[in-house]
Amino acid sequence: STYWNMVYSQLSREVESDLEGIENMKNTGQNMACILKK
Repeated sequence: STYWNMVYSQLSREVESDLEGIENMKNTGQNMACILKK
């Protein structure tokens, strides 16, 4: 991950529109899973 691990929105239901933040969280999860498998 090269960004802060968070998503942004003013209202909680709008968080789904932060596509870059969601993609970053997916990548972070994949990286963590890879590390845990080692």
